[in-house]
Amino acid sequence: MKSKIISLNKDRAHFTGQAWMVSKLGLVGDELIIYSIIYGFSQDGKSVFAGSSRYLSFWTGKSRETVLKNLKSLRKRQLIDRIKKPTSLNNSNRYYCDYWATITRFPPDIQEIVLNNWSKKSTTLYPQDIE
Repeated sequence: MKSKIISLNKDRAHFTGQAWMVSKLGLVGDELIIYSIIYGFSQDGKSVFAGSSRYLSFWTGKSRETVLKNLKSLRKRQLIDRIKKPTSLNNSNRYYCDYWATITRFPPDIQEIVLNNWSKKSTTLYPQDIE
């Protein structure tokens, strides 16, 4: 039995930015788009964004280097996290990453506390004093 290859129809794909991503996290532009995509895939608290930098480049209209710079910035601010996975492609030291929005790993009642503290601290997503 042949396996089916399912391709993503980019004309039907979508992502949704949330108001709190702008008002509480201060995201704009490319970072907002990239975060919205990653959040959309990981919002159930278990799933991850396993897409490529090419996919994110398509949505932002920017180069791979710009996408990687934005991913690094989002990671530095602890808005997203990743797991690096090696690949055996051409016997190289390449890897691919699964990303998720860190807020999605908190229970819903803690998410609100984290978001409220974010706007006060603005250097890290994790609040200093969760009770």
